[in-house]
Amino acid sequence: MRTQLAMASLAVLAAATATPARADVVIGPRVSYYFDNSNLRTSGIDPGLDEGDALDPADIAVLRTAFGVEPQLTTVSEGEGVLSDQVGYPMIGAMVNFGDDRDRFTLTAMYGSGEGDAALSATVSRTLTLGATEFIDLVNFDADTVSSTDRIDIELTWQRRQSESFALLGGIRYERLDTAFVGDLRIVQSAAIPTVIALSRAAIEGDPAPPVIPSVPPLIAGVRQDGTIQTFSARGGATAFVPFGDNAVAFFNGMLQASYRPDYDVLTVIEDPSGLFSDSIAGREEGEFSIGPDFAVGAQFILSENLALDLRYRAVLFFPLTGVQDFSDARVSHGVNLGLSLRL
Repeated sequence: MRTQLAMASLAVLAAATATPARADVVIGPRVSYYFDNSNLRTSGIDPGLDEGDALDPADIAVLRTAFGVEPQLTTVSEGEGVLSDQVGYPMIGAMVNFGDDRDRFTLTAMYGSGEGDAALSATVSRTLTLGATEFIDLVNFDADTVSSTDRIDIELTWQRRQSESFALLGGIRYERLDTAFVGDLRIVQSAAIPTVIALSRAAIEGDPAPPVIPSVPPLIAGVRQDGTIQTFSARGGATAFVPFGDNAVAFFNGMLQASYRPDYDVLTVIEDPSGLFSDSIAGREEGEFSIGPDFAVGAQFILSENLALDLRYRAVLFFPLTGVQDFSDARVSHGVNLGLSLRL
């Protein structure tokens, strides 16, 4: 399938190191815009396609009479592909940061949605076997769709301050992508099997062979594919701070993250006006376990004693260790985050 983006930040990481040595609570809104290429890893449209595996009973009778054998028809997937835009997600949420001058905890929740164009293609072969003779047709499915994704990010981080310019970091994170692909499906097929049926019928009935066997016209059908992708991750690392100007602090976070994406279900519904290819296909996509860097750079600007503005860029790379993707085919989430931090 569907995903797939700006990551929720570590909220008041810089603010915590700049606050006085006492327990307090910091809250604030967050807005972000980021990109994610999860939608490039959605299912194709061919899993479980078995259209045509059952011939029309009248055609079976014609072929059995003409060839003297029981006809057999099988369908095999010949390949699939997805060409998608990387989806951008404007997101909004909030954070709460609490603790003392040594240990700080930040809980951040973000929600957003995004859209992007996606082209999905699949080819299946249909083989009619009559004794030792085979007749093969190719059926090509091309879908032009729009992907719509709702995204939820929830993250809990822990910071242990080591000095005024250095802190240790750790955290856990949950991501959810609810994706739907909706569009038109164009179905084109060759006519080898309809041709042999037409010629066999003419021979049995004593009619002359048709001078021209009409090709099968393209069919336009509606297609919808839905899926939900969840990711659970843990990370650890460190952050460094460098004051600049009179009221600003620059920072850099560097962490290593490990993520688990469970198997997920995909439902593909094809609505063909002719009824020939209409189907509802439930498939299951393999999940993955991945590792990779998680880093952020940014600055905090102190606006008053209790108010600060945070601006940062964050990027996370997911290199698969298991699943259908190769290690070199990393998933990437990256973007910018802007927020206010108000100390209560």
